[in-house]
Amino acid sequence: MNEAIITTRTPTPTPTPRTDVEEELTAARATSRRTGVSAPRLLRFGLVGLFTLTAFVGASLLFVVQPLIARIVLPSYGGSATVWSTSSLFFQLLLLLGYLYSHVATRRLGARWQPPVHLLVLLAPLVVLPVALPLDAVPDAEASPVLWLLRTLVLMIGLPFVVISTSGPLIQRWYSWSGGPRADDPYFLFAASNVGSFVGLLAYPFLIEPFLTVDQQRVAWSGAFVFFALLTALCGVVTRIRALSGSRIQSPEGELGAARMPIANAAVQGISRHRRATWVAASFLPSAMMLAVTSHISTDVAAIPLLWVMPLAIYLATFVLAFGRTSRVTPMAVNRAAIIATIAAAAIYPVSAYTPVWVVVPLLLTMLAVVAYAAHAKLAADRPGVEHLTGYYLIVSIGGALGGVLNGLIAPILFDRVWEYALLLIVVPLLLSRDADSGSRLVAYASRHWVALVITVLGSVVLLRIPTFSLMAGRATGGLLTALVVVIVGAWAISGSGRRIAVLALTVFMVTCFIDAGRGALEHRRTFYGSYRVLATEGKHVFMHGTTIHGLQWQNDLRSEPTSYFSRSGPLGDVFAQPNLVDVATVGLGAGTVAAHGKEGQRFSFIEIDPAVVDIAKDSRFFTYLADSKADIDVEVGDGRLALENMPDASKDLILLDAFSSDSIPVHLLTVEAMRTYASKLRPGGLLVVHISNRVFDLRPVVRGAANDLGWQAAFGSKGETNEGSSRSQWVALSSNAARISTLQGKQGWGALTEESLTWTDDYSSVLSVLR
Repeated sequence: MNEAIITTRTPTPTPTPRTDVEEELTAARATSRRTGVSAPRLLRFGLVGLFTLTAFVGASLLFVVQPLIARIVLPSYGGSATVWSTSSLFFQLLLLLGYLYSHVATRRLGARWQPPVHLLVLLAPLVVLPVALPLDAVPDAEASPVLWLLRTLVLMIGLPFVVISTSGPLIQRWYSWSGGPRADDPYFLFAASNVGSFVGLLAYPFLIEPFLTVDQQRVAWSGAFVFFALLTALCGVVTRIRALSGSRIQSPEGELGAARMPIANAAVQGISRHRRATWVAASFLPSAMMLAVTSHISTDVAAIPLLWVMPLAIYLATFVLAFGRTSRVTPMAVNRAAIIATIAAAAIYPVSAYTPVWVVVPLLLTMLAVVAYAAHAKLAADRPGVEHLTGYYLIVSIGGALGGVLNGLIAPILFDRVWEYALLLIVVPLLLSRDADSGSRLVAYASRHWVALVITVLGSVVLLRIPTFSLMAGRATGGLLTALVVVIVGAWAISGSGRRIAVLALTVFMVTCFIDAGRGALEHRRTFYGSYRVLATEGKHVFMHGTTIHGLQWQNDLRSEPTSYFSRSGPLGDVFAQPNLVDVATVGLGAGTVAAHGKEGQRFSFIEIDPAVVDIAKDSRFFTYLADSKADIDVEVGDGRLALENMPDASKDLILLDAFSSDSIPVHLLTVEAMRTYASKLRPGGLLVVHISNRVFDLRPVVRGAANDLGWQAAFGSKGETNEGSSRSQWVALSSNAARISTLQGKQGWGALTEESLTWTDDYSSVLSVLR
């Protein structure tokens, strides 16, 4: 039962004593009739419209600025997908700070002093606008990228973001003081702010990023902040005037509701610790799941605002839908659907590396939508009365911030692999269970039904082995069929009391996944830039970044041969067959496979942003490409573009761009400004070769645009898979030497780059135009 809802029923129409509040209301109405002070309907609607517009604008700005700021700082951090999870943690912590200010200020200062004090607070961000990237945004080599990024974000947007983050609970509390219609239940403004958040978030990738440069975006946002500050100031003035005058501009129904509010407030006996813990858990789950899904998608597709926005938009949409409900009961059908979706996501987890992106991404987004809605519906159904409004939002923001802390701080420190996503899959059935004490009931149920439990657990383990063997053999179809069986069994298990067996079976299934993930693994590393594994399988060592292979080496007499995307039978083999390639620079190291193409007298310079990758490539227990190369090898740690900028002009014969974060494309390395930098480092007639293999994006138009900007010729090569260990890959070669490009175009698998050009700049880029 919700403690904030007091429902009384009288079996007979026995007259009840008039309360002091009702007597005051009668007197107020009589005075209004005598003096004619009854506010016109237009004034009532004007008050509602003002507060609604302010809540909408504030929320829109709050969520437009998040992808904007992350987009601005992304190039300074190597295009890492972790930039978004760290930025999200920062924004959630500032949101918590804003909610804490709103809670304390409204309780301590009240309606008389809090609005004027906040008007002074609104002026503070003006000293740091318009937002701009600090000059020292690039982290020092010895500094922690996470801490440096957080410092950069504080300098860029900290003060404006905190001020805007107060608007959600503050505007609602002010409205409750204003005496407007529905002042006793201002949660409708929360729905308006959530709609604003949703609109602002979707506007960025579809309306703002495709049509405005980054410079135009930051200036426009700063101007919009001033407009928001003016709206908020007007709300504050109205609130103080209405509160001091004691005026009421409600309709009669609104007056009655406002007058009865003290009666309900007096009956509320506070919020229990258990109820607060429930709010934290219900807000933690969707926040943590949203960030985990975002990290997974961003790593395997691209670290870009579009893919950051999709999960966050789903998260906000479920908020809007959940708080738009008037019912105080959470439908169990939603909880069951969430558990089924979770089981489906868990079933595909062991074979996700061999499953098409168009299958994995919709499944994960669907699971996120159902789970987030179930948690938010549970949260909305238990919302308290207006006297606990700011405290309620503060607790909700604590849960959301804890989700950010898990993904952004705790998980990278505690886990050497990306385990937080799988752990959250286990948590879903526990938090969405109907029983408040589901954990203790699981133990009791297991002791009573141990036979069914053993059968289910053993079945889960057996089912896991099949997709594991299928995965290791590369037979994804068998794994997917087994995943379907797991889903069917899970759907059956959650019906009735079998839900508890489903929780235990899912736990065992995922734990076995963790154990199995370590089989054949020689090394696990996790850093700000990614999660890495070195696997020993079928006579070779394989270097994995996320779910993407970044190099492999045979452990026999073929160990000196380049493999995968870099094989001699692929396009890169034809590139290295070109004459006069003495000085070679490669952006991206991987396992160091490119070094196998080195010859006596050549000098290879590798640039790798992550020191952990350098350690793995240099460790002879894993790979020996660097040690065995006939060329002179040099490895530099740093961002590829910045490192090349510091090299002497006209010092290289060949520059290779092979920088990927799992399968994610680093946009800042493909802009025309970046390409001009690379061109300036090449000797006359030198080659610039770009690796563009990607499952989601067709990057040929982008490279074609760079070639047109430079006035160079370009050739496109696509071939491979001539033997085991060789992979088909796509490369584009650019040069000012037309004869050299013509030579490549004459080789098998090569041709002219005929796609229409697309220009990306440091100030403008949109991946919507390169989707396959």
